[in-house]
Amino acid sequence: MEQEPLDVRDRLPNRFNKVVICSGHMIDKPERKEPRFPPEKEGVVRERLEQQLDRWGIGEGDLAICGGARGADLIFAELCADRGSEVWLFIALEEKEFLKESVRLPGGDWEKRFHDARDRGNVRSFFLEEERGADARTESVFARTNTWMIDTGIEQAGDARNLFAILVWDEQETGEGPGGTSDFASRVTRLGGQVAIINPINLKEGE
Repeated sequence: MEQEPLDVRDRLPNRFNKVVICSGHMIDKPERKEPRFPPEKEGVVRERLEQQLDRWGIGEGDLAICGGARGADLIFAELCADRGSEVWLFIALEEKEFLKESVRLPGGDWEKRFHDARDRGNVRSFFLEEERGADARTESVFARTNTWMIDTGIEQAGDARNLFAILVWDEQETGEGPGGTSDFASRVTRLGGQVAIINPINLKEGE
């Protein structure tokens, strides 16, 4: 379903009780040699995400922000939408390119899940270039989108005590600069928000 573009800046700040942002790995492609988020870990990651949202009491009246890619983003979006939270998908690329680069996976249903999520009444989609202009593509669009999510989360939370972040991350340093996963975690922590890390590689079912 086509949605009219919405400008995040038109939103009144601090109209939500809590704001939770999520960044994390996509489900690995079959050819990936060094696993980060193997497909068989989807169930246990979903379970841990659910548990963390329970601990923080995320539900109606709260805002959830993520990027919309297969894996961590869409699982998080589905869980938060089910809880009655408002969900904002911050999408780094034009839709066709984003589906190709960050959603589709052979034999998977991620593209359907992406569209199903966007069609939900409590989910809104925002595109980086529409929100930030063409110059948004002059650097890593995915790092830029992480920075965009953090900045919006801070604005909407009003108080850092109402800001929460979940990273689905293998905790491997990659030398990323601003907007990377390590920077994402440190920025939220410095601001006084709470950060939870879920490492897919270390998780086992039933633990």
